[in-house]
Amino acid sequence: MESSVTSVISADQEYRGRILLSDDYSDSLKQRLAECIKCYRAFENTGGAAMLYIAAWEGNDKKIWYEYAGRYFTTLFGCEQHDIADFFCKSVIDQRIYKNLDIAVGVQKQVKSHDEISSSREELREEGKKTGTIEAVYKISIGQGKNIWLKDQATIEVYEQDNICLSLGILTIVSKEMEAEDELKKHHDLLENIVQERTVELTKLNRQLHLEIEERRRTQEKLAHSNLQLQQSLEELVNAMSLTLEERDPYTAGHQRRTTDLSLAIAKEMRLPEHETKGLQMAGLIHDMGKISVPGEILSKPGRLNDAELQLIKRHPQVAYDILNQIDFPWAVDQIVLQHHEKLDGSGYPQGLSGEEILLESRILCVADVVETMETHRPYRPSLGRDAALEEITKNRGILYDPEVVDACLRLFRETDFRYSTDSVGSFSKEIII
Repeated sequence: MESSVTSVISADQEYRGRILLSDDYSDSLKQRLAECIKCYRAFENTGGAAMLYIAAWEGNDKKIWYEYAGRYFTTLFGCEQHDIADFFCKSVIDQRIYKNLDIAVGVQKQVKSHDEISSSREELREEGKKTGTIEAVYKISIGQGKNIWLKDQATIEVYEQDNICLSLGILTIVSKEMEAEDELKKHHDLLENIVQERTVELTKLNRQLHLEIEERRRTQEKLAHSNLQLQQSLEELVNAMSLTLEERDPYTAGHQRRTTDLSLAIAKEMRLPEHETKGLQMAGLIHDMGKISVPGEILSKPGRLNDAELQLIKRHPQVAYDILNQIDFPWAVDQIVLQHHEKLDGSGYPQGLSGEEILLESRILCVADVVETMETHRPYRPSLGRDAALEEITKNRGILYDPEVVDACLRLFRETDFRYSTDSVGSFSKEIII
């Protein structure tokens, strides 16, 4: 152990920390620190652009120091290693902390004073001690009116014997990604305002309609005209909601409309009444609107989702229902959307309904959603093809999916050569269907 520590201390006289030079700390801590510094130096010698660091602090002390700071890190701030902690603290002007929770995954955007941000970083370190990891993004002022975004990913190691915590971290520049996220947020907020304004207008129109019905019960012609206005306004609102989702994530464009096309064709094949078909159409166009609450980095994630991310996405039918339930649709749009991931055997979500407990429109939408999703490209897999999609619903006919709905869907593709009226199914999409 002594030779390993000595080699780190003597390597070009670069070591500027305090642990390896003190007799107050255990051999195991020194050995671990020496090994990490050696690995970090070796990595930097490969020419990688990442900024590596090892920070340390004692117990509940607010002050941290750097046992190691890569040359890119010190060059960025134009200071010595022993000054980095102060320079970094004073340079942070915005902080976004990424937290993984059981019920949600979100980003806490914090634009605060330096004291407030410093306090939140202390809380972040405490949480890191419990979870073993830290992930945050900082907006840093580097002088001359220039700012950059740095993503911080670190592993926290706690040494109880020495009352020391080590943060083994890596900083990467993510300015382009964060600026794009902020620009997308602006467009999203603008569209959300449009939807809210339309909702207010619709609510006002709906109240007026009820008053007219009560006051002019015998004026059937005026009532019919008002109903037509209401339906047109609802359709405009649904289109606005659909556009909001497409604007937030362009890759989803077409999925909801293609799913609606297939749902309506199945409904026609089953001779569903016109009123129920219209409600199915409205629900189909916005059946995934609940994903507006899912962070963009999860929707666009190319690999497998972790349990917390899956739970967040599985909340999207309930989120959509909570929004739609506030609008007085003449159809059961909110319930159709809420139930479109329920399965015949009760294995679906969010309510675990089974059999006839599930609305027929939701059973139709479920089958259409599965077929369209399987034959469309996803970021984590290519298109599985129509044959695979039809095999899926055939195999699980009467188990997961309504047998009459499955039979109607199969007839459309095998006997009538059904085609979507919207854009090509082969177009790339990153819509996540669970």
